[in-house]
Amino acid sequence: MIELPDVERMIDAFAGYATGKTVSVVLVDDDETVDLESDRVEEHIQGHAIDTVERHGKYVVLRFRSEVSLIFDMGSDGEVYLESQTAPPRETSKIRLQFAAGRELRFASSSNGGDVYLLEGEDLSGLGLFDNLGLDPLSEELTAPRFIALARDKSRSTLKGLLMNEEVVAGIGNEYADEICFQASIRPDCKMADLTDEQLGQVHKYLRRVLRRATLHWQAAHSDPGWLINRRRPGHTCPRCMTELESLSLVGKRTYLCPRCQRAA
Repeated sequence: MIELPDVERMIDAFAGYATGKTVSVVLVDDDETVDLESDRVEEHIQGHAIDTVERHGKYVVLRFRSEVSLIFDMGSDGEVYLESQTAPPRETSKIRLQFAAGRELRFASSSNGGDVYLLEGEDLSGLGLFDNLGLDPLSEELTAPRFIALARDKSRSTLKGLLMNEEVVAGIGNEYADEICFQASIRPDCKMADLTDEQLGQVHKYLRRVLRRATLHWQAAHSDPGWLINRRRPGHTCPRCMTELESLSLVGKRTYLCPRCQRAA
């Protein structure tokens, strides 16, 4: 499942090359999910340069100097990446943006959520995609008091349910929700109503710490022996106390936790 750090890593891999480059040709490989009118593509994308690359939750936004935005919904397994024009596209390819230098920016996704949108103007609210999207967990807006207030509004939610609720915080998926709970030493099945402000402040602290480290130092984080994310398999033990991990289903997702290190409310 695609999560915020994965999207950041994708953007880092292509933004430096693609920003400022002019798109010479647009190739649509999946007409069902890429519903772009050819005349709009020719008018606003072909022959126009990419101005900036942005992330909104798990959406990738290419803003063009023609004052349109191309928006990629990453779905559960989407990927935006650079490739040579001579390399055959994947079976899951959605769209390819070709540059004159022989490379192209590709978007591929096998999930139903992997859609592509074209929006005119700078205001992204026109599509309605972001109207109910919560705060970015790495933004300065998500202060500890703001996070605690959001949690109090979802008093019947579990901690993991809150972290994965896109209307509260955007971009956290299954594995990083478990990691945040583990690093904060709180069980993911705790109800918001049962957690103190101090405990929620601890969650906020590790929410930002885990996502920031995974974004900036992904390889180091995913090889860290102290991270739960590296032991998410049946029969494996806690990286701290070596107690066998507990597995349960929460918000429809396989959840891992240490019954010794992670406290109930």
